[in-house]
Order: sequence, then structure tokens, then C-alpha cells
Amino acid sequence: MAYAQKTRSPNLYERYSWSSTPMAAVMNNFAGDGNGYVGNVNLKPEVAHTISANAALHAANETDWSVKFSPYYTYVENYIDAERCGTATTCGGLANLTATNKYVVLQYVNQNAQLYGFDLSGQLRLANLASWGKFDATAQISYTRGENLTTGDNLYNIMPLNAKLAVVQTLGKWSNTAELVAVRAKDFVSETRNEIKTPGYSLFNLRSRYSWKQVTVDVGVDNVFNRYYVQPLGGAYVGQGITMGINKVPWGVGVPGRARSFYTAVSYKF
Repeated sequence: MAYAQKTRSPNLYERYSWSSTPMAAVMNNFAGDGNGYVGNVNLKPEVAHTISANAALHAANETDWSVKFSPYYTYVENYIDAERCGTATTCGGLANLTATNKYVVLQYVNQNAQLYGFDLSGQLRLANLASWGKFDATAQISYTRGENLTTGDNLYNIMPLNAKLAVVQTLGKWSNTAELVAVRAKDFVSETRNEIKTPGYSLFNLRSRYSWKQVTVDVGVDNVFNRYYVQPLGGAYVGQGITMGINKVPWGVGVPGRARSFYTAVSYKF
């Protein structure tokens, strides 16, 4: 078990960006959500307290099978989140406070938050054949939940439940992997920021590696079946329309993931 504490101070944009005019506020956005942001000179540093644990179990020879489980809980004091701003003459008007299907103007504020989840991984030896080599199954599952304790809203940009399942063949200097990536729909989104929900998806990847002395050659195909999907952590796609206006681009469009991609790489160790 372990305990950790981490402190992050507000940056210049979070503190000193002063304009609440939508056109100017939208230029202050490094969150990727398409919204405009106004700074807050009274922000305090956020302090995260994390309690975590690790449990590992494996076969006597450490190759037949193994399992590792790592849960964690984090409480963040003075978490730097955001709230809607708006009067008759600022932040685009009073409608900014209630809009649900457009980009809005926000101001950074300190609030309390919590994050909790787990990482689970495992490995199982499937076969060891003289002619075909060793076959192993691997699995990784990750889950994170983030909540704003002050408002009851969900935290922004939290990865939904996701898993990677793979079969790995090892024969001499060759290693071949067939991998399935599965991601659940992102339904826990920040209502304050009008965060975009994303559907679940699954991808199939193929990889091959050959190692010879100090040289390693990798080739692979990601997204073999060319599936269309939206990245849960990709934010909002604002690359269309008149980007000088906060709502001159369509709201609700996520950033697509990569289509079928071929790659190769060569590395040399010295």
C-alpha cells in the first residue's frame, strides 16, 4: 500500500486571462473542449492525496500465469475546475448559464473532487510448442471515475472503462501479437462544460517484431478493419467553420480516431 501527495499551482492562463468576451475567451482553451475560459486571480494550488494498493499473484515459475490488481483513490483539495459565468453584458449573456447544446464561457474556480478506479492485468501461458513457439494470452483492464464533490458534476475528460486483450506468439527472435482493444461508451461527462459523449468501440491490431543482436524491426497494422470511432479523450473537433466565433463551428462533433494505419520502425541499441 502507498500514500502520495501532489500539488499543482495554477498556470498563467488559469489565473490571468481576463476577457469574458466570447471571441477572446475562446482563445484561452488548452482543455480541447471548444469552450472559452476566463482566469481567476484568486485560485489556490490544488492538492491531491492518493491512497493506492498493489496485489500480485503468480505461478511458482512466474511464466504459466500471473495477475496484478491495483486500486486507488484520490481526493483533490481545491481542484481547479470551471463554472459558468454570465450576466446581461458578459460571457455572451444570461443564456450562457443554461445552454446545453453549444459551447459556453467558463471561469476557473477551486472546488473539491475525487477520483477512484483500478488497473487489472494478467498473463496466461496457452501453449509451448516446439515447432510454433510459445503462446501467451495477456489482458489489461482500466477504470477511472471522477466526480466534483462541490457540484456533484462529473469531472472533464475521464477515460471510460477500457480493456486490451492479446495473444502473443514468441518463436526465437520473432514475436507476433494479435490485439483487441475495447472501450466502453463515455456517458459520465461534465454538464458544466457541455462535454461531448462518445460511443463505445472495439479495434483489432496486428504487430510483428524481429530482434537481432542490437537491432529490432517492428511492423504492424492498427485498426485492421478500418472501424470509425471517436476518441473519448480527443475533445471537441473545432476545425470547421469560423473559429473566431465561439459558436460559429458545429457543437457536438468529437475528434475521430485514426483509420487503418500501417507502420514500421527500426531501433538500434548501443
